[in-house]
Amino acid sequence: MKRKTLAQVVMVPMCAFLLSLPVQAADKVSIRALGGFTKQIQSTLVEQPFFEELATKHSDRLDVQFRTMDELGQKGFQALRQLKAGVFDIMEMQLGYISGEDAFFQGVDLVGVAPDVETARKVADAYREEFDSRLQKKFNGKLLAIWPYGDQVFWFKEKINGLDDFQGKKIRVFSRPMAEFVKHFGATGVSMAFPEVYTSLQRGVIDGAVTGALAGNTASWYEVANYLYPMPVGFSIQVHVANLDFWNKLDQQTRDLLTAEFQAMEDKLWQIGAEATQDGINCNTGVGDCKYGKPGNMTLISVSQEDRQRMKEAVEQAVLPEWVESATKTDEKAAAIWNETAGAAAGVTISGK
Repeated sequence: MKRKTLAQVVMVPMCAFLLSLPVQAADKVSIRALGGFTKQIQSTLVEQPFFEELATKHSDRLDVQFRTMDELGQKGFQALRQLKAGVFDIMEMQLGYISGEDAFFQGVDLVGVAPDVETARKVADAYREEFDSRLQKKFNGKLLAIWPYGDQVFWFKEKINGLDDFQGKKIRVFSRPMAEFVKHFGATGVSMAFPEVYTSLQRGVIDGAVTGALAGNTASWYEVANYLYPMPVGFSIQVHVANLDFWNKLDQQTRDLLTAEFQAMEDKLWQIGAEATQDGINCNTGVGDCKYGKPGNMTLISVSQEDRQRMKEAVEQAVLPEWVESATKTDEKAAAIWNETAGAAAGVTISGK
C-alpha cells in the first residue's frame, strides 16, 4: 500500500469546499475561513455571526467563505500543517491540539499558572508577541486573535470526592500539560477530539473528561456525566490565525480592517469566557441562573483547600518541568522567554531558567 503524502491527507477532504468557491472579481479579497466546532456558544453567538457580518459589512472589499470543523470532518490536530500549506486563509485553532507540533504554543495556557480568567488574559497578552513571531517563522502564520473558552474542569460518570479518586481512571485531556497533571495523580490521560467525548463517556470508554463547564453543557455532556469537579486546569485558549502568504498579499488598508475586526471579536470572546464557568456550573447542576446553556441535574463536587495545594505542587513538580523539557527541544530559550512574558504576568517563575 502506498503511503499518502501530506498533501493528500490535508487536501482531499477539502476538495468539495474549495471547488465550490465562486470566482471573484479581481479587486475583491476572497477569504477561505475555517471556524471551530459548532456545538459551542462561542461559535454560534460570536464566530459564525462575525464572519457573516464581515462579508456583509465589507461586501465591496471581501468575499468570505466560512465553514466549521464539523462540516468538513476536521478534528483540529493537523491545523498547523494546514496553515503552513495554505489550505485555508484564516483558521481557528485549539492550542491543546496543536501543541504536539510545537510545545512553545502551550506556554500561553499551562495548567495551574493562571488562577482566573483575568490573569489568563494578562498571560495571553504578555505572550502574544512571541507567539506571533513563532507562528510566522515556523508555520507561515499570522496571529489575529487569542481568546478562552473558560475554566477547564472535570466531568465524571461515577462519583469522585477529590484528586485521590483519579487513581486508575481514564480521563480525556487535550494537551500534554493536562496529561501530566492527571498522570501525577494516577490517572491515564486520553487524547480525544471534542466531538468524540459524548459517546466515549456514554459507552464507558473513558471515566471522565476535561472541558469547560459551559462547553460541555452545550454539547449535552450532562446527559452522560453525573459529577462535575471544578478544579480549573486551564482555559482552553484558542487562536484565529491567517496564512502568512495570504496576509502579505493584502494591502495595508485591508490588513488594518481585519486587525480591528478580529480585535473586537476577541474582546467579545473574553467577555463570554469570563461568564462561562459559573453559568456552565449553574446550567449543569440546574441551580441558579442559566443564561447560555441547558439545565441539567449534575452533582457539584467541592474542591478542597488540600486538593488546591496538591494541584500547586503537581504543577511545580510535573507540569512545568515536562513543558520545559518539551519546549526546549525546539527552542533552548523557551523557558527564559516564558519567564519574561507569561510567567511575569502570572507571577510564576520556572526555577533555574
